Amino acid sequence: MRLSTAVFLFTACATLTLSGCVDSPPAPEVDAGSDAGTKPDAGTNPDAGTTLSSATVTASLPAEGDKDVYPLEMHLDTSGEKPLIAFRKVLTLTFSDTMDTTAAQVTLHDRTDTTAPARVLTGTWSEEARTLTVTVPRTEESTRPLEVSTHYALALDALRDAAGRALAPSTVGLGGDVSLDFTTGERDPALEHACTHTLVNTPESVTAGRTPFDFPPDTNTGHVRYAVTLRPGDLGFGGYTGFISDPENPEHVTLYLDQEVATAVTNDTAGGAPVPSVLAPARSICAGITHTVTFTSEPGDQIHLLRFGPVSAETFRFVLERE
Repeated sequence: MRLSTAVFLFTACATLTLSGCVDSPPAPEVDAGSDAGTKPDAGTNPDAGTTLSSATVTASLPAEGDKDVYPLEMHLDTSGEKPLIAFRKVLTLTFSDTMDTTAAQVTLHDRTDTTAPARVLTGTWSEEARTLTVTVPRTEESTRPLEVSTHYALALDALRDAAGRALAPSTVGLGGDVSLDFTTGERDPALEHACTHTLVNTPESVTAGRTPFDFPPDTNTGHVRYAVTLRPGDLGFGGYTGFISDPENPEHVTLYLDQEVATAVTNDTAGGAPVPSVLAPARSICAGITHTVTFTSEPGDQIHLLRFGPVSAETFRFVLERE
């Protein structure tokens, strides 16, 4: 299987000042917290809750502690003279409180290779100032934004809430510190290949057959992206398309779908015998693929039927790969 010809681009102490002692020191003044934490207390305890934010991380992608995070995302870069397929990784964090949108810098640390330099990145705040989106571009040394099988920590200590207060050292939602930790997994060449088709292929439009006997259109050409229009029914939309197996060899067939669509496969040549198939979520890598359907076809030019639905959407798209 070959990748389509394309160019892949990518693109954090406070100083404590101690005064000398005198022979008869006066009773210390207690800071009531009205200075919002700018004046040090005489004791060892911090200000009564005024120096640190109560904001928590309510959601993030990836989630705190996630494993097997895909190290890149593919997208179509149209900023140049010609559209190009490029690599990046988008990270998002949503906070419980409104945040200071002028503080948007985060620092990405490689915890696996500690010799790798930290990367300072600037995120973008949402309109309501609660969700920060950080785009990790490719590095100058690599076409990838992140390395495979690597533990990363995204330090958030430079962020502030709307009152100008820093996040607490043990911010809720960040696993006991002030960093988003996650680990990348390995890459999937077949999935990346299918993503190229979702980004550059013009879909081939077909209308599904209402029944198995309604002359279902063939959807069996590898590397093709199909746009399927389903038929309305009592429970939603559904329909049938056809698939013809290889004359001589069994094949592993994968449908890369742009949404979750219930799918059943039968061998019409063998009297409608069910063909085992698996519908599963796909790893997040490109906008055009969310799920896969896999099955094995028997050789001999046998006619298979793919039954889709019922689903709420009238149309969906998929890339078919056979090997």
